[in-house]
Amino acid sequence: MFETYLGTDSGVFRLAGDRLEPLGLEGRRVSALYAERAASGDTLLLAGTYGHGIFRSEDGGRTWSPANDGLTTPVLRTIAPDPAFPGALLCGTEPGRIFRSLDRGRSWQELEGVRRLPGCDEWYLPYSPRAGAVRNVYSPPAQPQRLLASVEVGGLIESRDGGQSWSYIDVGPDHDVHHITGHPSDASLLYVSLGYAALRSQPRGEGGPRLGGVARSRDAGSSWTKVLTDYTRATIVPPAHPHLVLAGPAPHVGRMGRILVSVDGGESWEPADAGIETPMEDMVELFVAAPDGSIWAICSGGRLLRAEPGEWHWRSAVPDGISARVESVAFVS
Repeated sequence: MFETYLGTDSGVFRLAGDRLEPLGLEGRRVSALYAERAASGDTLLLAGTYGHGIFRSEDGGRTWSPANDGLTTPVLRTIAPDPAFPGALLCGTEPGRIFRSLDRGRSWQELEGVRRLPGCDEWYLPYSPRAGAVRNVYSPPAQPQRLLASVEVGGLIESRDGGQSWSYIDVGPDHDVHHITGHPSDASLLYVSLGYAALRSQPRGEGGPRLGGVARSRDAGSSWTKVLTDYTRATIVPPAHPHLVLAGPAPHVGRMGRILVSVDGGESWEPADAGIETPMEDMVELFVAAPDGSIWAICSGGRLLRAEPGEWHWRSAVPDGISARVESVAFVS
């Protein structure tokens, strides 16, 4: 059994059977959500909004308070545990910055090595005036001091000292990095989801390598092989089924998406789209693994789908008639 919390374009909700229970922050776009069981037995929630910073609740969403001490931007893209410091949290923002909290989200300190990267001032977003976005942070298994972060549009960056210093990982000509993930027990096997945009200092000439898709590394990021070429925002290795890779590519940004699965590390792909129309009206923004092993898909149109690995029969995870657009999801066992 587990509890499910949703961040939407109109606040936070708890999914309770066949209904959604509103938990506040009405009218705010909750673009990042984190949940954990507090020592008191209640649920700690952190809701990162797109424009109003972070809100914190220690009582499962009954009351909220701002938690922006130390943040220098109000636009949140991800909140997740920090593997380098047990009990700490990381958040990624627009512009492309990373912050750490050592007090369960009450206050934040910027990992300033990110903004010291050469070329950081060139990062950008096609849809926002802010300079790039950190969309997720990933740590390979058994390497808590190694942090990898996806920067749209800026590249793949890494720290090998828990976030103190940062450098770039070369993913060929691709710098529009939407997501970084890997195998749950093999630190050398990584996957990045890539878009079509290019840095302005690297204009694209005719005949150059195609941008976008999914790239795989079998050597911890030293070299990469493109295994899909359509625009992609979401890839996951299901933790309960690590022999699979799931991807959500689309030929056009935000529409005509597909869901594909590979049983051979990306060498070949087959449809994993039972229960939904393909091509989709939108595309998958993010795959999230639930505690029961199911995979949930947040879609660009605000839909939230779920399926069991192997069956891949997708169904809506929210009740019919709900107008709120889902942007983030968090689980508590």
